[in-house]
Amino acid sequence: MKYLKYFLLAGIVLITSSSYTTGTSKVSEGIYPGNLMPDLKLENEEGSKLDLKYLRGVKVLVNFWAAYDADSHMKNVLLWNALKKEKNPLVMVSVAFDRNKAVFEKTLSMDGIDKAYQFLDMNGNDSEIYQKYQLGKGFKNYLIDENGVIIAMNLTPARLNEILENETL
Repeated sequence: MKYLKYFLLAGIVLITSSSYTTGTSKVSEGIYPGNLMPDLKLENEEGSKLDLKYLRGVKVLVNFWAAYDADSHMKNVLLWNALKKEKNPLVMVSVAFDRNKAVFEKTLSMDGIDKAYQFLDMNGNDSEIYQKYQLGKGFKNYLIDENGVIIAMNLTPARLNEILENETL
């Protein structure tokens, strides 16, 4: 009986100490909140290249859309206008999956969107990016923190502003 107490005490200490994780655990890569955003390398029509990892240190909103998809097109415009109006401290990167460059350019021109962080993947649904981010299930957007971790996805302008306001408190 005397030894049983020692074994129980040792067992409790062992279980308690093993339940704590160390600070060295890594965030896994994935496409859902809490995951590290997968690598995303882009080039726009002017030849400007962007590697998402070089935007570490700032919050980034990555938006996938296409001119032929009315809902994703509308969200792209609304998010762009909301960020421009509110002067939020983040960068918006948009990737369109239109197969026609003229349609993409005309859409940006009509929408009044700056081309600096607008990218076109003319491979459409055959694109590696399209497949990696499972966009066949619908276009998405991702809010990424300064470390490249996905904070939220499928945001409306109102929800985006709410998240940003709560983080600055």
